[in-house]
Amino acid sequence: VVWGVVTDSATKEPVFDAQVSVVGTKLKVIADLDGRYRLELPPGSYQLRVWYEAYKPQRVQDVRVTAGQVSQVDVGLEPDQQVEDVVEVEFEPERASVAAQLLIRKNAAHVGDAVGAKEIAKTPDRNAAEAAKRVVGATVVDGRYVYVRGLGDRYTNALLNGAPLPSPEPDRQAVPLDLFPSLVLSDITIVKTFTPDVPGDFVGGSVQINTRELPTKFLLQASLSVAANTHSTFRDRLTYSGSSTDWLGFDDGTRALPDELPESKVARGIRRPDGTLITRDDIAAYGRAINSSMATRRSFTPPNGSGSVVVGDTLKLGGEQRLGYLATLSYGRKFTPRADEISRTFAFDRRSESGLRQLNESTTDSIRDQVSWGSFASVTYTPHRDHKVMLTGLHSRSSDDVALQSRELIEESGGAVYRDTLQRFVSRALTLGQLSGEHRIAQLGNGTLDWKAWVSRATSDEPDSRENVYARDDTSGAWSWDDGTLSGSHVFIDLADTNYGGQVSYSLPLIRGDAPTRLKLGGLLNLRQREFDARRFRFKALRLDDTTVLRQEPGPLFSDENIGTIFELEETTRDTDDYTASTDLYAGYVMTDTHITRWLRAILGARIEASMLSMDVPGNPEKNVDNDDVDLLPAASFVVKTTPKSNLRLSVTKTLARPQLIELSPALSQPGYSAREVEGNPDLKRTSVVNSDVRFELFPTAGEVVAASLFYKHFDDPIEEIIKPSSGKGRLSWTNGDSGYAAGLELEIRKSLGFVSPLLADVTALGNFTLVTSEVEINPEPEEGGVAIQSSATHPLQGQSPFVVNLGLDYSAEATGTSARLLYNVFGARLRTVGKNMPDEYEQPRHQIDLTVAQRFGEHVELKLAGENLINSPVRVTQGKESAEDNIVLEYKAGTTVTLSAALTY
Repeated sequence: VVWGVVTDSATKEPVFDAQVSVVGTKLKVIADLDGRYRLELPPGSYQLRVWYEAYKPQRVQDVRVTAGQVSQVDVGLEPDQQVEDVVEVEFEPERASVAAQLLIRKNAAHVGDAVGAKEIAKTPDRNAAEAAKRVVGATVVDGRYVYVRGLGDRYTNALLNGAPLPSPEPDRQAVPLDLFPSLVLSDITIVKTFTPDVPGDFVGGSVQINTRELPTKFLLQASLSVAANTHSTFRDRLTYSGSSTDWLGFDDGTRALPDELPESKVARGIRRPDGTLITRDDIAAYGRAINSSMATRRSFTPPNGSGSVVVGDTLKLGGEQRLGYLATLSYGRKFTPRADEISRTFAFDRRSESGLRQLNESTTDSIRDQVSWGSFASVTYTPHRDHKVMLTGLHSRSSDDVALQSRELIEESGGAVYRDTLQRFVSRALTLGQLSGEHRIAQLGNGTLDWKAWVSRATSDEPDSRENVYARDDTSGAWSWDDGTLSGSHVFIDLADTNYGGQVSYSLPLIRGDAPTRLKLGGLLNLRQREFDARRFRFKALRLDDTTVLRQEPGPLFSDENIGTIFELEETTRDTDDYTASTDLYAGYVMTDTHITRWLRAILGARIEASMLSMDVPGNPEKNVDNDDVDLLPAASFVVKTTPKSNLRLSVTKTLARPQLIELSPALSQPGYSAREVEGNPDLKRTSVVNSDVRFELFPTAGEVVAASLFYKHFDDPIEEIIKPSSGKGRLSWTNGDSGYAAGLELEIRKSLGFVSPLLADVTALGNFTLVTSEVEINPEPEEGGVAIQSSATHPLQGQSPFVVNLGLDYSAEATGTSARLLYNVFGARLRTVGKNMPDEYEQPRHQIDLTVAQRFGEHVELKLAGENLINSPVRVTQGKESAEDNIVLEYKAGTTVTLSAALTY
């Protein structure tokens, strides 16, 4: 807390109605009749500006705020009859603390929620995805994708320090947030209402990742952790021979496509581009070149482990010049189990009480070897308090390595039993460089110029995924290799997204004083290029006089001696497995931020976005795609300051959701052995959404908040997944629904329990609750302009949870250095996949409890013990919204993880 008295330096009389503001923020207070003012600020260093008509504005430098202390800063103003042009310096308070996040939120132009680095440090969260689930209305799917307000990842975009992020995923545009270690984060803010100065391709929320700020003094921090999981640690797991660099998250070339194979398609009897014929001997040579080990083995699973180091400082170069730097390096390796996994498929059966008939059941146990590491560096040069230039670089890499063996009972084939073995290694990486600057230009009305330029590259590499299927002979009980579609397969998939662009904005103060007005305008250019290449091969069995040779295990069966005699290589690459695509975005906007009165603020403006998408398929030009669109996205928001500690926010905006590349491409693909075929729809249109939001928020103190929100979203042409009529299981595709809506309620509280009893002054209650309902309608009648489907025509939005609950208790005792946090999370049953002529698939609620206890020893050492998923609730997917034992499609347990970590800070 900062308080003081504003007086006339000549007469020593109090100056009532003097305005005291925190430079660089919207926070300001008015001195009372005695000239007294009071500011509640989070810990940090600030500049105060004190102003009143007919006085010279006074600046107070380096006002330091310390937790639990009250600082008195008295200010004397000198009379001045001349009008002075005031210089304002942009200054951001420390973003990492709870109080800072609430201060930023209170004065923001949008509705949003955030979690800061200090909050993340109190949880077991290791990356941005795990931290995001603590934000109001956010859920995390598959451990990496954020759904906001129950809406799927297509309705969410991601920005890093304000710049768009590319995705390394071949079949979705969502950015996997597990690529960002929590160590590099300052905060994660989920913006839920649109303002014209951010990209308009979001409906649920814009996930804005902000990296750590520069320290004001030398910082050195190192940490180590070790963790044990109840279903993986010290157990044997199925594995195979990989490469020497798997522990670094990438393949050293062991799994790479051999150089002996030509770029053209490989098949016996066809001609190469030079006209020569591919012979049987050539095919045998190619087969021996690509033949890698199919053998698996059991291996000991060690504990999970991770480590990190941070170093930074700000150097004074003389005068106002400052040079700051910050660098981080982190590494982690964990073994993630899917214990007692069961997966089933069903068909509709009128005679069954449940309406379902089980077709097959597969059981397996697997432990995934997951590596993640990242490096981050930032250098900031401040030649003058009005100018700042920052260079940021980030590289993050993660990998998922698994060998699994499943046993499948196919009841529709008379009870046939199969054994499927898979070896799969996927490496994902993101490399980003960003140059940005902030400048106050006195010659242009003391406005602020903000610019950014970036280049990034996201990659996903899946080298030499191998799969084998064996069938059991019911008479002898022997297992024989099965010559099925994916049995004996070797698949190589490579994807790269290159993203480069820039943005510029200028914010100009038009009116100053108690009711200021700012004009902001800017533009953005973002060019994205994607390259996708896949090669698919399989070994097929030749005609054999003695088929008992196929009873050998994969290791000896696929020896080089058997290539060309028992097996022959066949390439199954599709003509659509090689494509390039570009998605270019050009945008411009103008907006005003006007304080109509001291208590009423209006943010008005519009953004225009021109998008151009093209897809080039060299192997099948008929499947090329070209889409050009121009959209006008208006926005109107109002903030009513109902009291000095509360706001009422109202907004109406228009945003959109564009189709993803896989959804547009008419290419036919099959993601797995038992999966449905997938075919895109080049006629898809973008989804247009009108959003309306109302929120009331109360900030009792600097670290407390109580808020309630209502929202409603109307969708035109919503993009929905459907099942089209086809042989077998049907074909997965997408279409535009007629319309849809989503409506919901959000409640949030963060309140100290000191009002209950002084003994509970160090305990804070945390809670947020989101309730959502939604519906999408698809016309199933082709003769009426609809599309023939074998899935439900009316259903909730995919991935939308009807409710999300986060509850917690936070204990922090500064005197003893002890802190603890207990967290509970659950989400409602959400639509996972539409069903074919039967109920849709739903992911059932999963209750999760996490506990973290930390103890500080002196000023430099902290130990932390964290328990994650303490009740080990299963992941369960059912055919139908209601959960029962006879409709389980997928179920497994991830185990309980206990982590012990130590941190050293100087």
